[in-house]
Amino acid sequence: MKENTLNLAQQDIDEALSVIESLEKAIMRDSSQNQVLKDKFHLLYDKVNELENILKSEGII
Repeated sequence: MKENTLNLAQQDIDEALSVIESLEKAIMRDSSQNQVLKDKFHLLYDKVNELENILKSEGII
């Protein structure tokens, strides 16, 4: 895998983990923030799809 592609994959993984941490904090803070959670899950879904596309383009999956 090219170094640049690895860096992009690592960045996407870091962003996805950050979103997960954010979701966890929101859930602990206030369970009535359903829209915030939906938005965070949508962002996480997008990041995971980006990562999947990178890994597919490199023949890893």
